[in-house]
Amino acid sequence: MTKLLEQRRCEMKPYDELKAVMEAIQKQMVEAKKNECANALIEVKRLCKEFGFAAGMLKGSLVEGRKKL
Repeated sequence: MTKLLEQRRCEMKPYDELKAVMEAIQKQMVEAKKNECANALIEVKRLCKEFGFAAGMLKGSLVEGRKKL
């Protein structure tokens, strides 16, 4: 059992390498968030067009929605 623990300790990546991996993942997260926001906006625009809503019609609803959060 101790031999297995020793192997795992040796397999640990250096701090700098882990930090680089973390930064790459954070960049991917930022990009994914941008894509989600862009896709949500496209969907909202599509639905507004489909149901004939104008920005002025939604303005009051959007403000109320923010207050609830």
